Amino acid sequence: MSMAPKAVFKASAAQVDLNPAIGSWMTGFAARVAPTTGTHDPIMARAVLLDDGRTRLAIVACDVIGFTPAAIADMRHRIAKKSAISSVNILITCTHTHSGPVTMPFRGAMGHLNADWLAEAEHKIVELVAGLHNDLKPALFAHAAATVPDIGYNRQDQAHATDEEMVIVAIDGAAGEPIATLVNYATHPVVLGPSNLLFSADYPGEMARSISERRGGIGLYLQGACGDIDPTVYRDRGWGSGTFDDTRAIGEALASAAMGALQGAPRASEVMLRVSSKMLEAPLDEPPTPDALTALIAGFEADQQKALAASDTMSEQVALAMLEWAHELEQAVATNTLQRVLPSELFIAAINDMRLIGVPFEPYSDIGLQVKRNLSPLPVMFAGYANGLYGYCPTAWAKDQGGYGADNSCRWFPRMLTAVGYGADELIVKECAALGR
Repeated sequence: MSMAPKAVFKASAAQVDLNPAIGSWMTGFAARVAPTTGTHDPIMARAVLLDDGRTRLAIVACDVIGFTPAAIADMRHRIAKKSAISSVNILITCTHTHSGPVTMPFRGAMGHLNADWLAEAEHKIVELVAGLHNDLKPALFAHAAATVPDIGYNRQDQAHATDEEMVIVAIDGAAGEPIATLVNYATHPVVLGPSNLLFSADYPGEMARSISERRGGIGLYLQGACGDIDPTVYRDRGWGSGTFDDTRAIGEALASAAMGALQGAPRASEVMLRVSSKMLEAPLDEPPTPDALTALIAGFEADQQKALAASDTMSEQVALAMLEWAHELEQAVATNTLQRVLPSELFIAAINDMRLIGVPFEPYSDIGLQVKRNLSPLPVMFAGYANGLYGYCPTAWAKDQGGYGADNSCRWFPRMLTAVGYGADELIVKECAALGR
């Protein structure tokens, strides 16, 4: 009885410049109240397609802050219509640079969308991924890990841990020529503060370019669980103090560590892919009481008047954004349309013993760390900002402490009226353990 031949593992990779228009706005900092004046480094979308003969898996990394889940769903659907890639097997992640173009309708000055550019950027991403099947070729797979300290620190509470593990995937051609390198690490790409008015992919873009220059092929940075992790330049020199020299140094340090870790990593020609997903219902906080909301509105109105009197444009814009949020919340409560849970996709792909996990949040570091502990000894790439972005997903201890990420950040995010609540972190960790084995 003859055995069926084993399928040949194949891969391809490509990239495209999203080319945001100079003079349009960046997003990520409420303190930035002026449009861009130029481009320092390109805003790219990079993609790799893996094919084991039965399953195709597309992984995309975009140099933007995030996309709404609805926008991602639309792009995945369009890619599937133009290719043989199932929409559920497409993972579109964002590096979360705070020096990139507006890609979501945030409230306030962070939400100045250039709709024509955004439509063109989404079209470019669709065409990029849909065209990858044309260049598939026999490939090899390898993974490695390295500890890279002193890149980030826990901005919520420095007593809590940061995830300093970098996980790397190398995809090479059958003759050893590099096709793509995927690097997963977790630190907020806010090295360049609000005073920067030049488009930039921040340190993830520098890492991707550096790894491509050193190794060849396409470099992809997959942002990890960095919701509470800021770059150490903020801790050491002050908020917003980073420079382009810092972004370059961080990117090159990560690329160098990745190169070192890959040395000697065994390459596999036999690769099995498996993709699964599950919709989770993340709990949301209860709204403030009517009296508390009335007091908030009065406070925001006072802030606006004070800012107007002082000709303080930034504070005025913040107050207006907070009023927009408060009135939206007031209307949702009055009409009984306030969301109580948030339907959120958990994406899990197995590449041999490697697990690639994506969630549509800014997850706190302890979430990624706990998922990795539960799935150990399997190597895990844990990516936030994946297949959409709702907002922050804090841990229980962060909810206890309160503050921006845990309580107030929802006021900026589109469609978010109350914060992700207690238990969302535990739900993600539990379902990752169940689906990740």
